[in-house]
Amino acid sequence: MFCRKCGEENPDNAVFCRNCGERLKEEEVKKAEVIEKTVHTHEQGTSTETSSGKSNDWTSCCICIVAVFIVFAILGAIFRF
Repeated sequence: MFCRKCGEENPDNAVFCRNCGERLKEEEVKKAEVIEKTVHTHEQGTSTETSSGKSNDWTSCCICIVAVFIVFAILGAIFRF
């Protein structure tokens, strides 16, 4: 199957063009959109909690790493390894 936008040859079962990302099959995309909307609807109640939790986890991890480096820098300055 060839892409209507860029002319790239794609496998017959491809939904999107592997070169430009253009939709190749509308009926397959509609099925994927319905599934995606259903998943997002079910996740709506927890999506804000999850995203803020991930952000806090990332921040905490960075702070811990910086703290470890500071401790090693201080110990290295004191004991001159």
